[in-house]
Formats: sequence, C-alpha cells, structure tokens
Amino acid sequence: MDQATQTAGLSESLQDYLEAVYLLVQRHGMARMKEIAALVGVGKSSVTCAVQALAERGLVNYEPYQYVTLCEEGEAMGKVLLRRHRVLKRFLMRVIGVPEAEAETIACKMEHVIKGDVLDRFVQFLHFVEQRSGVDGPWAEAFREFCRHAGNPDASVEGRQP
Repeated sequence: MDQATQTAGLSESLQDYLEAVYLLVQRHGMARMKEIAALVGVGKSSVTCAVQALAERGLVNYEPYQYVTLCEEGEAMGKVLLRRHRVLKRFLMRVIGVPEAEAETIACKMEHVIKGDVLDRFVQFLHFVEQRSGVDGPWAEAFREFCRHAGNPDASVEGRQP
C-alpha cells in the first residue's frame, strides 16, 4: 500500500492527532491526553473525540482515563505521517531557507496533500543538495542570498511553458 492510500479516509485533523500519538508513543511508549492536546494545540475534550474516532478505526487503543497506545495499523500510518512532516519541514528549512516556526506550520499543511512519489522527489532533492553542498560549496546558502536580493519571483517564470 502506498503512502497516499495508507492515510486515505482520515481527515486532516485525525491525521494530526494520529501523528501526535505516534510521536508521543515513540518518545514515551504511550500518549497522555494532555500531551496530545499540547502537541495538536487543542483542548482535552477535542482530543477525547478524536482519539475515540481513531480507536473506532482500529488505529489506537483507548479506554477512558487510560493512556493511548497504537495498534499495528496506527503505528504504520503514524510513521508515514511523521516522515512526510519531517521531510517537508527539512526541505523548507534547509533548501529554501524558511525559518523553523514557519516551516513547521507550512509542513503541517503540505503533508496532508502531498503524494508519496512527490515526497520521494523531495527526499531525493534533499539528498542531492546535501551531497552537492560538499562538492560545489554551500549552494543552498547562495540560493537564500539570491532570494533576499531577487525582485519579483514570478517575473522569470511567467512567460515560460512547463
């Protein structure tokens, strides 16, 4: 099953909750409702509804007043979600110089729509950049400098065909 198919059927919101649970389980072996709420940026009552929905889909183990853990399918899906997020955030920060807080916000939005093959291209490009930086110098920094002094970013591509 490819990455896009694997997360299909889950709303963006539920994907965010599952990613938070996955991250917390990786760190602590389980997730507490208040920790999930803090990561997602919502109140505990919202977390309860979301975790119940994830449990109904067989992605997490949840009983009221207990810790949340992952089922096998939830763990696999959480891993995919976190990978997408980290790749996109890393690309935004390292390649095009977006500040970390902004990269975090943008990656959170992009991760819900990007397809697996496109994400794989981002990964390949990141590897390329990291390998070339040692050979050709820090060209990612040169790109950021170019952006600081460039005029209209659309001017050079408006007349070109894809």
